[in-house]
Order: sequence, then C-alpha cells, then structure tokens
Amino acid sequence: MNETVQHIELERIVPSKTNPREAVNGPAFTELLESVRAHGVLQPILVRSGGTFLNTAAKSKHVQGDFEIVAGHRRYEAARQAGCEQIPALVRELTDQQALELQLVENLTRADLHPLEEAHGYHQLSRQPGYDVAKVAARVGRSTKYVYDRMKLLSLTKMAQKLFLEGRFTAGHAILLARLSPTDQARAIDPDVDHYNNRQALFSDEYTLWNPDEDDRRRPRGDRENPYDGLKARSVKEFEAWIDEHVRFDAKAPDPMLFPDTVEELSTAKKVIPITYANYIPTEARDGRTYGPRSWKRADGEQGSKTCEYSVTGFVAVGPKRGDAFAVCINKDKCKVHYGAEIRTREKRRAGSPAKASRSEERMKRQEAAAAAERARAEAERARITKALPALRAAVVQRIKEAPATVSGPLGKILLGTRHARAKDVIPPGTTAEDLVRHLAYAEAVSYLYDAWAVQHHFAAIGKALDIDLKKVVDAASPLQTSAPAKTKKKAAKK
Repeated sequence: MNETVQHIELERIVPSKTNPREAVNGPAFTELLESVRAHGVLQPILVRSGGTFLNTAAKSKHVQGDFEIVAGHRRYEAARQAGCEQIPALVRELTDQQALELQLVENLTRADLHPLEEAHGYHQLSRQPGYDVAKVAARVGRSTKYVYDRMKLLSLTKMAQKLFLEGRFTAGHAILLARLSPTDQARAIDPDVDHYNNRQALFSDEYTLWNPDEDDRRRPRGDRENPYDGLKARSVKEFEAWIDEHVRFDAKAPDPMLFPDTVEELSTAKKVIPITYANYIPTEARDGRTYGPRSWKRADGEQGSKTCEYSVTGFVAVGPKRGDAFAVCINKDKCKVHYGAEIRTREKRRAGSPAKASRSEERMKRQEAAAAAERARAEAERARITKALPALRAAVVQRIKEAPATVSGPLGKILLGTRHARAKDVIPPGTTAEDLVRHLAYAEAVSYLYDAWAVQHHFAAIGKALDIDLKKVVDAASPLQTSAPAKTKKKAAKK
C-alpha cells in the first residue's frame, strides 16, 4: 500500500461529507484543543488524494481540496481553531467505499460516538455496492441484530432524535421507540401525561424530598419553559411493558428481524384473528374485536395444547407476549377437542329441558349482543367527545369571558369545587375577591396536608410561596430520633 506521512497545509484539506461523527465539541474536545495549542498535533490524521473530490483542473500547491480527511476530523478541527498552518497527515490512496469503511470502523472505536451517528454510518455503508445489513455487521465485527437496531434508530421522529441527543433517554429506550409508528412515538414521548390514570409512557416525574423548586405535577407542562425538565426516563423494562399494553401490534407489517417466527406463521395463514392474554385493553390499543383469554385456546400442539380441525392463526395484538402468533381455536360450538365439556353441558341441558335450554342460550346471546352493542356505543361516544374537545374548550373560553366574576356566580362555584367542603369552616369563601383568594389558597394548600407522601412530593412549592420552612416545621414538631431508646432491664423473678 502506497502511503507517506507529510505536513500538509490546512487550506489544502477538506473534511469528508461521509464522516459519521457529527459533533466535535464537548469536554473531551476542549482538552484536545488545549493540548494542540500547547504541543501541536502529535498523531497524524489519515487523508486520501486523487478522489472525485479533487480539483484536477488545477494542480497548484494551494488549491483547496487536494486532500480529504478519512480519519482525524477532531484533530483537524482542533488544529484549525488553534491557528495551526500545517498538520501531520498519513496520505493513502483509497476509493470512496474504502474511505467510508475506514471512517466507520475508526469512529466505532470512539467511546463518545453517539448511537445516532453510528446509525448514519451503518446506513451509509449499507448503501455501498455489495453491502447489506449482514455484510456491514461482518465488516465492523458486530452482530446483525446490533447493526439492524442501530440503523432502525433513523426511524425516530425529529423530536425523538432531539431528546435522544440531549440525553433524555438511553439507546435501549431509543431502540424500542424507533420500532413504533410516528404517531405512537409522539404518544410515548408526550411529557404532559395523565399521571392519575397510569398512562405514563417513556417519562415519569422525578422528585426529591426537600426541593423547594419542585414543579407541581398538576401544573400542565406546556406552561413550563422546558416541558421535559423534572422528568426522568423510566426503566427500559417499564417502557417495554407500556408498549405491550398500549401499542397495538401491526400484523400487516411485522418486523422480520424482531418477529421472524410470526412473519413465517402469518405468511401461510388462511385466517388470522387478534387475541390477547389481557382481560382489559386500553382504549388507544383497541381496534375492533380482540379475542380475550376466555374466548380462545391454544391449538398448535405446543405448551401442552392439542390440535384440532377448526384452528385458525391468532396473533397477540396487545398485552403480554405481544407479537407472538400461533394456531388457536375459537369454535365453541363444534370443537369437542377444546370445548368438549362446554358442548356436553349444553347437550345435556337440551336433553333435560330443550325449551329451557333454548331460552337460556337465547338469553345469553341477547346479553352478549347487548353488551357488545353497549361497548360499541360507549366507544363511539368517546370518539365523538374526543373529536369535540376543541369545540368544548372554545365554548368554555367564551362562557368564562362572559360570565360575571362573582363568588356566588358560576365562576365562583367552579373555583370552589369539591375542596370547598374542607376549607369553608376554617377560611370561609366570603363575598369579596380577597376572601375567595384566601379561601382557595387555603383549600389548595391543605389538600396536600392529609398524607405524608403528598407533603413530600407536592407541598414544597406551596411552602416556598408561603415562606414556610417545611423541614424546620417537621423537625420541630417531630424531632429526628438519633439514638435508640434505652431498654429497661426486666427484674429477675424471685424463686
């Protein structure tokens, strides 16, 4: 291989457009810059010449673009910022593909390479002739799944990528998030979640015991300067459980890398139905009928199950084991292999009293139909209300602007609400605006003073507003016990 080390003018060198490393700042770069200012660049960078980037129309010594950086962008940038005129460089003849491979492999040895930068590098390499995911994995010494997961990170939405680059969550979270649709990603990273209905996805509130600046969890995060401040990422396991419970599996486009058995099962299926092990499905994960655990039985001969002639393919649409697919039986009327006991019970009932059995079955069918109709009606009504939310908000705004601002009027009644009963005997609402403000402030403050957990997690901001030293009051009313109470010796019993 023909290569030499030269001291090359910086103006003759251009950075590579295919460099996987996008960021060159940070504490490590600051240290490098100081070292270059003091001692110069000690380790040569790697450059190439004679590529398509080279201006072949002119060969003068100072034509910009004589050399392209293959490895050493940080050292080049540090030399440029330090005011160096030249930099030591190892010159090597390389094709575009060889240069890209070396860039990627060289950057993968860097501990501070962000997974998104790694993903871009793998993607660029996979687009080279003769490369696929498996070939990329073999070239860089990684498993195929590792490279696939990294490249999948490019499916993150712009907002999700921004949060990832800010360090709001880890690569483990990012991989799970990237597997979701853009709509589900938006749901997962929404900072203003419904805490009281356990709909938190990727983030949860982070609390400290005596932090006076702790945000009140009831305050909408949209009102804060950064809605993600005060949030921390839940564990990867918790986030994965949220996905299983709240994101419906798409059987029309299963990921062949993640669900190879499912892809094979569905590709040969004549009839496919959605099933679940869960007894309850959250509203956002519903899509038509999903057969619950009492409506199907496994029928593929695995896990102690039996096969039958009535089996169809079921895929777990939501809940535990989401994405699995296998044969199931739902034919409760004909399959004696899986529903023999139920069929015999029905036949016995018909034989004993055919009319009564028929009426019972008809009644059960009517009840099931009525229940299904009620569920459909309730879901349709929720959908209508959801669609009408903007109009409802607009109506509320208009009425509040028009309504009289009096204690006894509609606005006063709304403000008093359910907390009025607790506070009215201590600080009555009165008749003036000042009376109402004092009453509401008291009602809000004492609503957190009935439970130690609420005090620890919510009262700090209120205490600061009222200039109350919460820790001082607690210490005075209930001093911290620093030593165990002395034990009294029992007198020996007289013999």
